[in-house]
Amino acid sequence: MKFRCEREVLNEAFNATSRAASNRGTNPTLSCVRLVLAGESLRVTGTDGDLTIDSSITVSNGKDGVVLVPGKLIADVVKSLPSGAVDFEVVEDKVEISAGRVNFNVPIGAGDDFPKWSGTVGEGAPMSAPEFAEALRQVVRAASTDDARGVYTGVFMTGVDGKLRMVATDSYRMAIRDIDASVIPDGKSVVVPARALSELLRLLDRQERVSMNITENDVTFEAGSTRLVTRLLTGSFADYQRLIPPNLPNTLTVAREPLTEAIRRVKLVARDPIGTPLRMQISGIAVTLRMITPDNGEATEQIDATHAGNDIEIRFNNEMLTQGLEACGTDDVTIQTSEPSKLAVIKGVGQPNFTYLLMPLKS
Repeated sequence: MKFRCEREVLNEAFNATSRAASNRGTNPTLSCVRLVLAGESLRVTGTDGDLTIDSSITVSNGKDGVVLVPGKLIADVVKSLPSGAVDFEVVEDKVEISAGRVNFNVPIGAGDDFPKWSGTVGEGAPMSAPEFAEALRQVVRAASTDDARGVYTGVFMTGVDGKLRMVATDSYRMAIRDIDASVIPDGKSVVVPARALSELLRLLDRQERVSMNITENDVTFEAGSTRLVTRLLTGSFADYQRLIPPNLPNTLTVAREPLTEAIRRVKLVARDPIGTPLRMQISGIAVTLRMITPDNGEATEQIDATHAGNDIEIRFNNEMLTQGLEACGTDDVTIQTSEPSKLAVIKGVGQPNFTYLLMPLKS
């Protein structure tokens, strides 16, 4: 195999695909990316068996061939090269990479058990890449990061009234987002691993459209010249609609940025800022934030707000509250409550398609 390609193009392909390569040492083949050159088309594929990322780029001065190269190493090497043309050639058991006066000799990977492409090829259901990316940023953060939680490490996707609804929860908070995209039939649903969607989010930068193609066991996303396929998660997802509390009597409306800045300040006194409860006293025309610790004392800050309903003090995990506020992205937010121990509902003012539910901490 032999080819020439611009460093920026090659770097983008290797950076994307190497992130899917396995970082476990149990199967050295899966720590590699596979290069297949046919004519002027170079296809680069990385996989860990569950997640696969495939990128096709155009090269010149080519000699067809197939080779495995260490994924992380090759990505780091190409990233380090100066701008301009990069020459790539397989010579016996190594790859010679040169750019200007820089030269690398990298050993090729071993093994003939590299998985075949398992995703779909062809036209998928299209949607706006910027809108989908915004929705992923809002929802994926609420999925569980504990592998033992199974289906809750994914994002539930379903069709509702011709729209795509995405739901994620780790049992302490839940994020729900609708977008105008008819990519899943109403009433049908799948659960996509959050890790795969986080990688997809990286691929959507500067893209206008992304397509989604679902099979029985996998889902394939295609954006530009890159495709991502991931196995679907199996299991029963929570009945999220039953968890949304109706007709909450208390509504706080507050500017989002001053509230998040105040949270960052008061949590400075906490040795364990995540585990120490953030107390929110909501009354009248203000909300008072308070954090108390035995070692570092107490911090209090009051913020102007409007409030309808009963006075209430409610305690939150400040990190999860901040993430919910950031996900809203609007100038003002509403926090609706009923009792100190019941779910609170957070929404951005003027943003009806996103809902963030947060369970308070016990008193």
